[in-house]
Amino acid sequence: MPDTPSPPTSAAGDRREPLLDAIHSPDDLKRVALEDLPQVCAEVREFLLSSVQKTGGHLGSNLGVVELSTALHYVFDLKRDRCVWDVSHQCYPHKVFTGRRERFASLRQTDGLCGFTDPRESEFDLFHTGHAGTSISLSLGLARGASHEVDPPHVIAVIGDASLGAGVAFEALNYAGASGQKVLVILNDNEWSISRSVGSMARYLSRIRSAKVVQRANQEIHKLLAAIPVIGEKVDRTLEDMAEVMRHAMVPGHVFEELGVTYVGPIDGHDVQYLVENLQRVRELEGTVLLHVLTEKGKGHPSAPTHPERVHGVKGTAAPKTAGAESSKLPGPPASAPKPQGPAYTKAFADALTKLAERDVRVHALTAGMPSGTGLEGFAERFAARFHDTGITEQHAVAMAAGMAKSGLRPFVAIYSTFLQRAYDQVFQEVALQNLPVVFCMDRGGLVGQDGPTHNGVFDIAMLRTLPNMTLCAPRDASDMRRMLEFAAAAAGPVAIRYPRDNCPGLEKIHTSERAPMVPGKAETLISGDERALAIWAYGALVNQAIEACERLQRRGIAVTLVDARFCKPLDEELLAQHLASFKYVVALEEHQRAGGFGSALLECASRFPNVRAQLKLLAIPDRFVEHMTTREEQLAECGLDAECIERFVRSLLQPTLVT
Repeated sequence: MPDTPSPPTSAAGDRREPLLDAIHSPDDLKRVALEDLPQVCAEVREFLLSSVQKTGGHLGSNLGVVELSTALHYVFDLKRDRCVWDVSHQCYPHKVFTGRRERFASLRQTDGLCGFTDPRESEFDLFHTGHAGTSISLSLGLARGASHEVDPPHVIAVIGDASLGAGVAFEALNYAGASGQKVLVILNDNEWSISRSVGSMARYLSRIRSAKVVQRANQEIHKLLAAIPVIGEKVDRTLEDMAEVMRHAMVPGHVFEELGVTYVGPIDGHDVQYLVENLQRVRELEGTVLLHVLTEKGKGHPSAPTHPERVHGVKGTAAPKTAGAESSKLPGPPASAPKPQGPAYTKAFADALTKLAERDVRVHALTAGMPSGTGLEGFAERFAARFHDTGITEQHAVAMAAGMAKSGLRPFVAIYSTFLQRAYDQVFQEVALQNLPVVFCMDRGGLVGQDGPTHNGVFDIAMLRTLPNMTLCAPRDASDMRRMLEFAAAAAGPVAIRYPRDNCPGLEKIHTSERAPMVPGKAETLISGDERALAIWAYGALVNQAIEACERLQRRGIAVTLVDARFCKPLDEELLAQHLASFKYVVALEEHQRAGGFGSALLECASRFPNVRAQLKLLAIPDRFVEHMTTREEQLAECGLDAECIERFVRSLLQPTLVT
C-alpha cells in the first residue's frame, strides 16, 4: 500500500488544525472559508486513501472528484437541489460530506455502506444507480417534474467522459438542447472509465482538452485582472469574449452547442476555488449548460500517473468482516481441508479464447469498455486487429457483432451479465432473429458480492431463454469453459455462456478425457445415488456447491444423484424424463432469479411428460434484489444456495423429522 499523505501544512511549514473532523454535513462545509477549501480537499483525499485501501472499493474515480464534490456541496444546497451521479461509483467524497464518514470502515461490507448512491442511506442520494449514461435523462426528468414550482431547485448531472459516449447520454443531450430545460451537466473528463476511453467522442474531447494550457493561462489572467481597481472587471469580460472566439477557432464544429447546449470550459477540476467560482456563474444560466471539467483519475495516489486503470478499484487490505452461523458438525470422518482454487473464471475464459484465436483466424473479441474486467487485455495485445473495445456502448457492440457474424467472422462478445441487459433489443433483433453465430460470454453471471444489486447478474437466463435459436450453457470449471468456447465457435447460431465472479475449482471431479462430449442438450451425471430418492440438477458454477453438498450427505449415509445440466437450452429432455419418472424428488439448483430461470425451464419441460412421479423443487435466488455483502459466498448462503444450505434442504425432503 502506498504511503499515506502527510497532513496539510501552511506555507511556513507548520501543520494546520484539521478541518474535516468538524464537517458532518454540507452546512458545516459551507461555514468553511473559501481559502480553506484546498485544505478540506487534501484531508478528504487523505481519508479516502487510508480508508478505501483497507476496505476495497472504487478508489481512482473518487480521488479524481474530491474538489468537484467539495465545490458542488459548497455552492448548491443538495438537500433541495438535485444532483445525479452517473454510475455513482464516484460518490465517496459526497458521502463523506453528507454524514457518512464514520461508516466508511464498513464500505461494501455486509450490512455496511453501499459503494454506490443509495436513497435508503441518505436523503442526499436520489437513485441507486450503477450503470453508465443515464444521469442526464434522470436529471431532465427531475427538472421537468419541478418546473411548475415558483423557485424550482437546480438540477445537476455529473457524468464521466466515457459515459458520455453511451447512446442514451446523446439521446438525452439531443432532447435537452431542443427542450431548453434548465439542467447543469458537469462533464468529468479524466480520459478514462476503467480503461482508457475510446471512440470519436474521446478524440473530440481530447481536442478540447488540448487547449488546457490556454484555459489555464486565461484562469490566471482572470485572477490578475480582477485585482485591478475599477477597470479590471470590464477588461476581464472582454477577455472572456475573446477566449470564447479562440476556443471555437481551435475546436471547430462545437458539437455540444450544435445540439443547443451551452458549453463552458474546459476548466481545471482540481482547483476547488476556481470550480466554486464557475459553479456560481453557470448556475445562473438558463437552458442546458455543459460544464467541462478536467480531472486526473486517482489524483493523489502514487500509482495514478502511470497506472490509472490499476487504481480504479482496489482490494481491501483489512480482513473482511463476514456474518453467518458456523457450519453444523457432521458425524463420521472430519471434513477435508479447503480445496485448492483454480484460475478465476474470467482468466479461464480469456486463456481459452486466446488459444482458440491462435487456431481460428475468424475469432474476434468485442467488449463494451471493459477490456480488463473481462480479461481481454492479453488477447488485445496478441491480436490487436481482432480485438474491439467499443466503449460504453453495449447496443452498438452487439449489433456490430451481428454484422461481423453475417460476414463470416466468429465474434465473441465479452460482457458482464448485468450490462447485457442494456442491449436486449439487439440480442433479439440483430442476433437471435437472424440466427447469427454470435457468442455472448457473460462474466459475473450470478451474485457479485460487494457491488450488490446493480451488478448482480441474475436475470440473463430469463432474458435469453425466451428467444428462439439461442443456446444457453454454463461451465462448472476451466475444462468446461474451454470446451464450451470450442463448441460455440463451431455453432451455426447464437450461443450464450455464463460464468461467475469467482475462481474455478482447483481439483476437477472428473478428468477432461473422461468427460461426456460437449453436445447441446446433453447433461453429465457426476454422482449416481439411490434412484428412488432424489436427484439434483445443477447449472453452472453451483455444480461445485452441489458436489460438496453431496459429500456432506454421503457422510450422513445419504446417497443422491447429481447431474451437471451444462445446457439450460436445449435441455437433456431424455435424461430429465427418466429422472422425473423414477425419483421421488428432482431438485433444480441455479444462481439466478427463480422466475424464468433454469428451474422454470425444467418445470416447463416436465409439464409435457406423461409419466411424472417426482416432485420438482427449485433452489434459486428469491424474487427480490439481493443486497451487497462482503463476499459472493455470503450472498449464496443468505439465498440458501451454498453447500450447507443445499445439504440441509435435501435432508428436509428425505428426513423431514430429523432436520431442525
